[in-house]
Amino acid sequence: MIRNVIDTRANDWVPRREEVKAKTITEIHSEAEKNLGLRPGATASMRNSRNIASGAQAGIISPTGYQINRPGTGGMMPGMPGAKKMPGMPVITADDDNWEVVLRSRSMSRGVQSPAIGKSPSLNQRLLPQGSGGLIAGKTSAFLPGSGGLLRQASTPPISPAVEKPLAPILPVVEKPLAAVPPVTQKPVLDELKRKTISLLEEYFSVRILDEALQCVEELKSPDYHPEVVKEAISLALEKGPSFVDPVSKLVLHLFAKNVLTAKDIVSGCLVYASLMDDLAIDLPKAPSGFGEIVGKLVLAGALDFKAMKEILAAVEDGYYKKAIFSGAVKIVGSDPAGKELLDSQASEVAACESLF
Repeated sequence: MIRNVIDTRANDWVPRREEVKAKTITEIHSEAEKNLGLRPGATASMRNSRNIASGAQAGIISPTGYQINRPGTGGMMPGMPGAKKMPGMPVITADDDNWEVVLRSRSMSRGVQSPAIGKSPSLNQRLLPQGSGGLIAGKTSAFLPGSGGLLRQASTPPISPAVEKPLAPILPVVEKPLAAVPPVTQKPVLDELKRKTISLLEEYFSVRILDEALQCVEELKSPDYHPEVVKEAISLALEKGPSFVDPVSKLVLHLFAKNVLTAKDIVSGCLVYASLMDDLAIDLPKAPSGFGEIVGKLVLAGALDFKAMKEILAAVEDGYYKKAIFSGAVKIVGSDPAGKELLDSQASEVAACESLF
């Protein structure tokens, strides 16, 4: 019912089908006249003419054209107005609204049923329940009238109960402690340290006051940045020219003597600069020999040795630059009597350095 209301509302409240109601004979005739395109009253005249013809055949016609005391129905169906009543037929009268009313006679007993009611209807095989195979095997069916039996059920294998598998135990999740992450120096801090380092080196190369440079390095308060201080000092000195080799060597040795720089800081700074030598030597052809002289001065002063020089040479890729660095260092060390004894005492390390180029 709700669905019909929804469909009617979608159709602007016009029902899908016309409501079927009982109609009188006059309404049926009027509707037939409209459908066939006849004039109003045409069906009544046709019916009257048929009645006159049948009455003429019988020889008994009233002055108004209606048959009187007809022996038959004159082609009309039994029970229609004007038809002769047959024995046992119910009396048909018309009420005020022109509706036909059947009056039941005493001979029509309410308990009498049609002979077809007591018979069992023929069974349609398509209407049988699925699985019966169209046969009922002599047993009464629950779907037939007057029987209380059930259809024979198809044999089906028993369904075994489902066996639930035991669930694996859920192990508790153990959170691993996070490893301690070393603090990362921020780039703005590194940029600030680099700016201050270049500023103090420029000032030192201008006035060449070691104590003032020492104080500026201490004010950086960043021992981890000291290898970069060594690398920036060597790079800036060699960019300025060969005459700045001696001042930068004195600065590094002074910081080493004052325990501001360690031997590890000096080696790390030299390794960083040596790894850039292949690119720097393109613009600064004298950089390899000048760097060798700085390393020789550091070896002669005891801040480095030939074992460290071997690591520095290994950081350079080009063999020509390696040879230029080694030659500059040996030249400085061999020019001093103490340096000759150092070359003899570390002859194996010197040979290892020569084997790299």
